[in-house]
Amino acid sequence: MRIMLIGNAGTGKSTFARRLTAATGWPLLSLDTVWHTMDYGHVAKLKFAQAQRAFMAANRDWIIDGNYGGTMPLRLEQADTIVLLTAPRVVSIARVIRRSLAFRRDPSTRPDMAPGFVEHLDRDYLDFLGYVWDYNARFGQNIAPLLAARRPNQRLWVAHNTREKAAVLAALTR
Repeated sequence: MRIMLIGNAGTGKSTFARRLTAATGWPLLSLDTVWHTMDYGHVAKLKFAQAQRAFMAANRDWIIDGNYGGTMPLRLEQADTIVLLTAPRVVSIARVIRRSLAFRRDPSTRPDMAPGFVEHLDRDYLDFLGYVWDYNARFGQNIAPLLAARRPNQRLWVAHNTREKAAVLAALTR
């Protein structure tokens, strides 16, 4: 099975990915781990896309955790299952802040982050919180059309809360 996990920051994608990997043994690519080792420039974007292509080519089954809309079509082209996790934006913001504070105290709380990644609570961080807050508008403009155009054989699971996430995880691991 080839599964792409998408959704706003703070919706539980990485936690869900780790649980799914533990239950199935399928290889996991956390896009944050790849992206945050780069300088975020044009060449980095090309390398980022190539890393995803290489991972998908090297594995029959896979799980890819991360939104990254610029490369979403690459994953969507090969995925047979899409899992969309959602949460109210206030909840997403609260989770992002909580995980940031936990990460500052103990980087092991986010094993999905690149080694050596340092999160600065600065203007860029405030911009990121704005990105999280405005996610739903961008989703409607950019991601929803991609999902609407998915192939008929691509399964889309949507989970809005912990109970629904557990049900999706159980269904995927049967």
